[in-house]
Amino acid sequence: MDLKLLRAFLTVAELRHFGRAAEALHTSQPALSKQIGSLESILGARLFERGRHGAELTAFGTDFLPDAAALVRDADDMLLRAKEASGGKRGRLRVGLCLSVLTIAPRLIADFRRQHPQVSVTLVDLSSAEQSRRLLAGTLDVGFMRMPKGGELEAFAVVEESLALAIPREARIERLPKDLNVLNDIGFVALSRARGAGTADQIDRWCAQRRFVPRVVQEAQDVQSVLATVAAGVGVAFVPSHMQFLLRDATVLALPGAEARWRVGLAWQAGRDDIVTQRFVAFARSALKRGRAA
Repeated sequence: MDLKLLRAFLTVAELRHFGRAAEALHTSQPALSKQIGSLESILGARLFERGRHGAELTAFGTDFLPDAAALVRDADDMLLRAKEASGGKRGRLRVGLCLSVLTIAPRLIADFRRQHPQVSVTLVDLSSAEQSRRLLAGTLDVGFMRMPKGGELEAFAVVEESLALAIPREARIERLPKDLNVLNDIGFVALSRARGAGTADQIDRWCAQRRFVPRVVQEAQDVQSVLATVAAGVGVAFVPSHMQFLLRDATVLALPGAEARWRVGLAWQAGRDDIVTQRFVAFARSALKRGRAA
């Protein structure tokens, strides 16, 4: 169905006059009459009865009017949604998170949503390795993760992160022992390598530099379980320092050395043509820059 013909019909039906409708549509009256005639031929029935005082809907035209109005309205809504999507005002954004940005990312995303209320945002807590896989597979749009090393992902730094030790308060250790084997007397709670390969590698490098082998007494499949186990006094744990706000019943000690530090950034697939992703990256970059300046 030609929307131009339907718009002509709706205008005549509203104004009840071919001359005034032609003026409203910026066309000539003969051209408008031809359009209405074409629509009537398609439908197989007359839509208007013309008289000296204008044009009145036939019974068929009266019945057809709500359907025509609904079809044009739906087409206009579809066009508006398409324009909003192409301009990044409507769509979806799938965001990967790591615990190092829990004090930054949620507020950033909330501010973005206030400016783009038609964008549906999904958040998921994932390891950096899993975020990388999903970004490259196209099942994740952006990810707050360890800075990738070039390749197919682009990124910019968000926070500087470092390793820390979470120690149960009952252990009464307030500073890092010179002899790290003191910590093995308590034992370590470790996040499974499959869940946090990047953090595990960081811990390995830090320990190797000090020729220390942690005695792991318990392994956990998620960070929350690690923190709960430390708080319960079961053992000590290596954790990212930005997680210390989650630890109320533990002492958190920052660890020295360059091998204890890394950067967490916002990453996305290089060259991906997605306007919502591009808008969020630009928004986040600008907001973080303003925050640092302030």
